[in-house]
Amino acid sequence: MKVSAISNPMLGYRLDPGEPGLSHGAPASRSVLRVLSQELSNYYAFERKAQKEGGYIIYGGIYLDLRKRGSFLAAVAGKTRVWMYIPGKSDQDKENSENEGLKVDTKHVSEKIRQLQLKLQIEDDPVKREELERQILMLEIAKNALQFGMNFPKYLLGILFDQTA
Repeated sequence: MKVSAISNPMLGYRLDPGEPGLSHGAPASRSVLRVLSQELSNYYAFERKAQKEGGYIIYGGIYLDLRKRGSFLAAVAGKTRVWMYIPGKSDQDKENSENEGLKVDTKHVSEKIRQLQLKLQIEDDPVKREELERQILMLEIAKNALQFGMNFPKYLLGILFDQTA
């Protein structure tokens, strides 16, 4: 019986410009832990920023690029995506603020509704039309809640935006 050797190569990582953290490598067997810990620290940095500005995160996700390296399924890259809602912030303040994370406001929701309505106009398939109409309705509910300052649960807004993304 032939026994093959386990290959565990060392993977090198680099950080995005301006991203805090250390850019040290990790063996393929521990790469998921290494990349996930970096992306979690990015997520918590966004969460601290939202709390500092009086807002909250309504949706967040960490995405890992997994590939086979040696004998292991390794994380070769990661990405953190966050949607923040900061109530009471004017449009001018938003333009002057740093562009970290995606700010969710009624203008953004209205633009998404408009895009879906354009798709609805050209769609012929009745099943897809029904799905687009459902997505538009959910976004209009979320937009009305944001406009009237309703305290929408974070997970509910996250589900609404996840359904239409």
